[in-house]
Amino acid sequence: MYVKTIICISCSPSRGRNSDSMLDAFIRGVRTVSLVRADKLYLEDIAIDTYSFENRNGPTSHEGAFNNLIEKLRYAQGLVIATPTYNFSVPAHLKNFIDRIRFLALDFHEKNKLAQPTGKLGHLYTYFLVSGGTPVWAQKILFFAFPPFWLRGVFVYFGSRYVGSRYSGDLETFNNRKILRACERAGVRYARRVAYGETKGILSRIFWRPPQQDI
Repeated sequence: MYVKTIICISCSPSRGRNSDSMLDAFIRGVRTVSLVRADKLYLEDIAIDTYSFENRNGPTSHEGAFNNLIEKLRYAQGLVIATPTYNFSVPAHLKNFIDRIRFLALDFHEKNKLAQPTGKLGHLYTYFLVSGGTPVWAQKILFFAFPPFWLRGVFVYFGSRYVGSRYSGDLETFNNRKILRACERAGVRYARRVAYGETKGILSRIFWRPPQQDI
């Protein structure tokens, strides 16, 4: 079996802090599985113009780093996004990145039963790591108002294979060994699914609520 590539994107401008530390722990788990390779990058290092009608069809001539990321996503088998929670949503540059990949993620020539374009990211196994300031118990109740729910909805719309998500409400997640160990174990499980082509069951595909685990 060939080695499968997982693109791991850290979307926090605060390196070494909460969501970034969750991602590092997750990657440590991923790298224990021999049949996958994890490539980490920081989204803030990639210059991406704000979405507009003119750039809707892909990177422009001066967006070399963005074009390189697009090419990686074309051929990767996994995508992990780590992000902080900003006002119940994600940082602006992550939202812009998601808007800009519409040309890669959606087929506008083929529509589904709801007359929406069909997703083209079926080759990607997705996982989301999210930090915030709201306790886990409250986030579970108000799951629909937090990034894991929205991110899952977007990437299911894009056709990707949703694997799971983790949320931490500890303001010092980067110092919380219990949470980081849990993220590392999650990375192992995720990598095995990518390596061997396993997905969630049918119920996970029907219901949009991301399963949350106490960490």
